[in-house]
Amino acid sequence: MKEKLQDEVISANENFYRAIEESDLKRMEELWVGSEEDKCVHPGWPMLYGWEAVAESWKSIFENGGPIGIELTDVSAEVSGDTAWVICIERISHRMGDQVQSGFAQSTNIFVRRGSSWLLSVHHASPIPTPGGDGSSSENLQ
Repeated sequence: MKEKLQDEVISANENFYRAIEESDLKRMEELWVGSEEDKCVHPGWPMLYGWEAVAESWKSIFENGGPIGIELTDVSAEVSGDTAWVICIERISHRMGDQVQSGFAQSTNIFVRRGSSWLLSVHHASPIPTPGGDGSSSENLQ
């Protein structure tokens, strides 16, 4: 049973990242609790409180091109009752002119179960240094 719940949460987490990659605000809205309990920290941003602020941030990110890709590594999920969390490392790729640049973030996503769905309540992504400090990556982050 625990593995089934972890798989459900990982699936919800994957849907979240697909919505980001597709710049799909409608899909993003369906994935969140959508209340004042929602919180979000984008890499390098201050904490945003409540769905209204969170939704506005995604809208702004999507309107400004958003990431062109996000690769996840070191993904793990834990479930405790109707709360679950996924931790992972994000490799976020952006187009900068004619070049593609990547950065890394350590992410924690907290989900709550509403009926049969796992909905996102907290997304916290903090930038982490690029391994080597020169734009190269290490094997565990590729």
